[in-house]
Amino acid sequence: MSSGGGQSSRSPSHGDRLSRPPSQAGSVRNRSVTPDPGSGRSSNYLSIGGHGSNSSRPQSSRSTSGDVVVPEVGIQPPSSPTLSLDEPISAGVRRRRDSGPSTHGVPTKLTPQRTKRLKMHAKKACEENDVLQEEVMTFIDSGDIFYMLIDLKITLVKLCEGNKDKRMQELKDSLESKDFENGLYNRLFACMLSPNITAYVTDTQSHIMEFISKNREIFKIPPGVLDDVELRAQLGKAVTKLLTNIRSAIKAALTTSIVKRTSIADVTRSLARSGSGMEVDSTHWNRIALLRRLLRIFFIGVSDYKTASIEDLFSAYLIPSLKQDLRDKVARELSVDIGQLEEDLFDADLDGTNSSQAPMQANGPHVPSARAGENVADMGDEQLVDQNGAEQDDLDANEEDGSLNANGTVLLPDNPLDSGFGLIEGMPARYNSTTKFWNFVDDSLSAMRRIADESSSIVAEQEKELQKLFIEVFQADLAEFPGGKKASKLISKTNPRWQTTIQTGLIW
Repeated sequence: MSSGGGQSSRSPSHGDRLSRPPSQAGSVRNRSVTPDPGSGRSSNYLSIGGHGSNSSRPQSSRSTSGDVVVPEVGIQPPSSPTLSLDEPISAGVRRRRDSGPSTHGVPTKLTPQRTKRLKMHAKKACEENDVLQEEVMTFIDSGDIFYMLIDLKITLVKLCEGNKDKRMQELKDSLESKDFENGLYNRLFACMLSPNITAYVTDTQSHIMEFISKNREIFKIPPGVLDDVELRAQLGKAVTKLLTNIRSAIKAALTTSIVKRTSIADVTRSLARSGSGMEVDSTHWNRIALLRRLLRIFFIGVSDYKTASIEDLFSAYLIPSLKQDLRDKVARELSVDIGQLEEDLFDADLDGTNSSQAPMQANGPHVPSARAGENVADMGDEQLVDQNGAEQDDLDANEEDGSLNANGTVLLPDNPLDSGFGLIEGMPARYNSTTKFWNFVDDSLSAMRRIADESSSIVAEQEKELQKLFIEVFQADLAEFPGGKKASKLISKTNPRWQTTIQTGLIW
């Protein structure tokens, strides 16, 4: 104990010395003057720890020499350097206990006040939009936003299903409408008149449906029809029905043209204008001429003389395309010597007799050659021009081919003795009714393609050979049914884009 200035001093304890930072020894910074609650006087001490607490107030002492002694400060470090940082920001925050109703402060539930306001607004909106209030009020009374969202979702699903059913019915009605059927009929007619179509009944419907799916705009198919199985099946049935009608119309027109002896150009133009509105050129004439020749052969094979008699059907021009069984049938029914007619025909070719002087009936002495190098009756100096403007009168008529007969015209089906009509004993009849005409056409086209394929290994040469076969048939038909117009004046210079797409794309 020392008596100096009435102050008692004590030495810092060992623990105080250990807890005091060395850098703060003798420092008098950060001191504040705080009134002494006991004496009303101010005393100097560091404001660290409990403010103004006697138990934590630092003690000061004065030395005997009167120097001020720095008060001793005890700093207690935290237990962990990161303890205060790890605590959540809400630690120590006292929350006021909610004494309101259970829905108060829950954002997904409607309070009575909100419900009342919503109903007032809903009543006004329903009156303005002429909507029944009952369902809307029930919707609000659900009281929970999640329930209301589920209700909305169910309503939307029902609405979509209703719209889908309505759209489905509209598409069905559209497919059954007369306008759609007429438009589809015209485009399908153009398909059947295409000079490049591969077949008329064999897999034709499936290939046309595939072509339609890739060219929906050409056939004016409503959007969504091809995406639905049921609607696509309905469209397929309509296509099948219309193709049957088109084949029947073409067959009837060709039959009439045989009896009336109409030129192939007039027949083709009549079919195109009445059925599809398409433009025609010489490639169409070639195909229609082949169809007319095959129809004449078919009627003779099945003995269908209801519309056209055998005298109308047969001509010496037809002999190069007749197989032995049909030649025998014609010889019996018309009492003509087919062998003599063919010999005269061959002699006329060798002599270069002008085809315009040759009789056209079966009892004539000969028929003109079907080769492309000859002048065709009533053609004068006009040249046949194909779709690309290329001349068709410079083909090599002397080209030898084992598939050609004496005058250069192909025998269409494969077996040179049997035509498939059951005329030879022991041979089955493939075409035993008038409904098999288009099957006969498909088989004949297939035989022609095989002949062309065997002529060369080069695809371009094969196509050229196939066109020769078509042209030979066309020229023979033109000589027999000459017509009264120059062929060059009937050729179309340009085709509509949709027609070009059909003729170049509908090939398989």
